[in-house]
Amino acid sequence: MSVVIEQMLKNYDVDFEFLTEGYFGYSTTYTGWLWEKGKEPVSAILYIWNSGDMVYRIDC
Repeated sequence: MSVVIEQMLKNYDVDFEFLTEGYFGYSTTYTGWLWEKGKEPVSAILYIWNSGDMVYRIDC
């Protein structure tokens, strides 16, 4: 089952504060704080498998 990050955050009414991101091959790893209203944040890791080409866009 595939879940889009925005959909997960909406379904569970949480926020994810990105602290670091890393890329290796076809995977992306995000670490940060997972915030739920009225509760203390917890550390979280999102591990995502990328199935397509990585496209970098730089705005100047």
